[in-house]
Amino acid sequence: MKNIFKIKKEERIPGLVALLVFVLLNGLFFYKYGNLFLRAHHVSFWQLFAKTFHVSGFDAWSYIFMSNGKLYFEIPRHPLFAVILYPFYLINKELISSGDTNYAMIFMAILLIASAFYSFIFVYRIFREIIELKKKDCNLFSAMLYSFGMVMVSMLVPDHFCWSLLMLTMTLYLAGLAMKERRQLSAWTIGILSFLTGGVTLSNIAKTYLAAWFTNGRKVFAPKNLVAMILPAILLVTTAYLIYTEVREPQFHADKQIEVKAHAKDPEQQRKDSIHHAWVMAHTGEPMKQEGFWKWTDTSTSRTDALIHNMMGESIQLHDSYLLDDMCVNRPTIVKYNYAFNYVIEAIISLLFIIGIVVAIRYKFFLLVLSWLGLDIVIHFVMGFGLNEMYIMACHWIFIIPIAIAYLMKTLTPGKQVILRYFCWLLTLYLWAWNGYWLFTYMSDQATQIMK
Repeated sequence: MKNIFKIKKEERIPGLVALLVFVLLNGLFFYKYGNLFLRAHHVSFWQLFAKTFHVSGFDAWSYIFMSNGKLYFEIPRHPLFAVILYPFYLINKELISSGDTNYAMIFMAILLIASAFYSFIFVYRIFREIIELKKKDCNLFSAMLYSFGMVMVSMLVPDHFCWSLLMLTMTLYLAGLAMKERRQLSAWTIGILSFLTGGVTLSNIAKTYLAAWFTNGRKVFAPKNLVAMILPAILLVTTAYLIYTEVREPQFHADKQIEVKAHAKDPEQQRKDSIHHAWVMAHTGEPMKQEGFWKWTDTSTSRTDALIHNMMGESIQLHDSYLLDDMCVNRPTIVKYNYAFNYVIEAIISLLFIIGIVVAIRYKFFLLVLSWLGLDIVIHFVMGFGLNEMYIMACHWIFIIPIAIAYLMKTLTPGKQVILRYFCWLLTLYLWAWNGYWLFTYMSDQATQIMK
């Protein structure tokens, strides 16, 4: 297989522009939090990262793990997260012992920028090589994807979503290329993609299975392909089980004892923690069950409100009220826009998306992307998993919007393409201006105090 990470000549300029944008976005993040997060000594890493960092609902567990080796993220949902970060923890541990700087923030920024850059490259190639658009339209729709509010934010926060976008766009590119060349995905490719994509976010392994099925057809059920799909799942579940039982569970019990002792010494803090827990529970939907994966489901939150204000709202246009606030701290489940034009923009994008679906549904590659969206709809809207903050998971599905509109562009006459092109550029520039302004507003307010 050819080296998919080699940058092609026509990708260099748009790739360089994208790289500079991602560096600037991470620079904003450093401006806000660098004064605190680069500290190595005389700080509680839990208070520093978990208590001080609150952006939308994204987590800073990666910083804590690379700082002191403690695991707080949900290992069953992200089996390889700790494995990927472990070498950086070892390096950071040595650097902290010999200096005053914590390099977790720096390491994560490098990983985020690299992931964002290559996700851009794969997105560009999807438009160029799979959908076969003109270069200027590839630039347009690539820029559109990264103008979406939660995609922009995901490029700089220390969570896994930027990595997920990389894995998913790489999977789409390889599957689309195989479809175009009328060949099958090899068992090795299926196995590696399943392992990596599922390792970052376990539920996304199903998307790799769908990609293999759409590309290979009934031959996906050949023994070697079944092994390539089942073996990574077994390895991921085994890895998650071992990490949880051997590392996370002992840490959890130790942390619980520390918490009990702290509350005994400080009843006021216990009272505050109880009030906060009650607030979170009051703003969390009613789950199907209270144990296992079921505890993250939601049967009570309005699906209509979630669609309008979360999925097609905050995911694309940041709300200026409760700007990037965390639902587990002070953000209501549903936040409405203060201006009518935000809903007009949302309606326009939704209409273009729907028309794009109607036009693109006859293309096999688009059916694959649509099946991925269907999976997310089942997870979020039927089961209610993460429904109250679905916007932070935008990187798992939102690329279907520019892909659908790109297919619409492809089917139009040259004259109508010009009209749609200018219109989409206006939308894209507006989104970069709106989301960029509010992101800059939020990040330019430096964090100067560690929260308790």
